[in-house]
Amino acid sequence: MTEDKSPMPRSLEAPASDQLLDSILEKATTAAQQTVEQFARLASLARDIEACNSSPASCATLLAAFEEIAASAEANAKLDVEFFQSLRNGLILKHELRRAHHEDAEPSSEMTILAPSTLTKH
Repeated sequence: MTEDKSPMPRSLEAPASDQLLDSILEKATTAAQQTVEQFARLASLARDIEACNSSPASCATLLAAFEEIAASAEANAKLDVEFFQSLRNGLILKHELRRAHHEDAEPSSEMTILAPSTLTKH
């Protein structure tokens, strides 16, 4: 069975804004999944530490692993926050630039615009 690889008609393609939103949501979903996995590992380690009846060295090893995962989770979360903040700041800047452009494009009160009449009298 062969798959048809013909390009999708332009009328069915997602607009650029939808594609951007989709990629943002994909990034957010990936970040959330990674966070869930890291918290699951931390919870598992916490249970192991709590149940640790062996030597202090074994408990210290578990605590070191816990700290490593927590530090990694914190670093990843900070990167995600920076990514989404920069994305948001870029969108805010884009809106401000667009608004400034529209304000500059508006005619000033000193300018008169003449347009032909579309109404005719018989």
